[in-house]
Amino acid sequence: MQWSTIIEFGVGYGLVLSVLFTVAVFAGAAASRDFLLNDYPPAVQARYGKPRSARGRRVAACVGVFVWGVCGIPLMTSAMVGLGGALDGGLTFLSAAVCAGLIFATLSVYDLVVLDWIILVGLRPRLLVLPGTEDMAEYGDMGFHLNAALKGSPLIVVVGLVTGGIATLFVQVL
Repeated sequence: MQWSTIIEFGVGYGLVLSVLFTVAVFAGAAASRDFLLNDYPPAVQARYGKPRSARGRRVAACVGVFVWGVCGIPLMTSAMVGLGGALDGGLTFLSAAVCAGLIFATLSVYDLVVLDWIILVGLRPRLLVLPGTEDMAEYGDMGFHLNAALKGSPLIVVVGLVTGGIATLFVQVL
């Protein structure tokens, strides 16, 4: 197995998805500052004191459709097709599962380090800060973001296994 090729595809496509995710987050925040309300520390949510608005719910749904439907699925498909052509033995379940897992892992690490820690905790742009919570120290809680990332990490394995299964099924059918 050509591990360097699998890693290159996984991390490369993961970075592309990460950049598109970043654009979607900032566009979503510009449309509705509370669209990620449930992703803020509990103290920030409590001080904000309102549930996510109807507009925030619509924006969250639109961002989800954009990230996963418009970007994620086409990028994952492109990665699997490209990977299958780049590997000597073609696409196998293992190569597809590892590549897909790496794509999602890259997105998860990027989200934690770049979006959460560097941008939100470090730079704290006004666009991502909920009104009335600007002075809260809880925005700087790096452990909160790490804990959230760790809770979501089992999805890396799920995405890898499901994508690997679907990709190899298509290879066998076609």
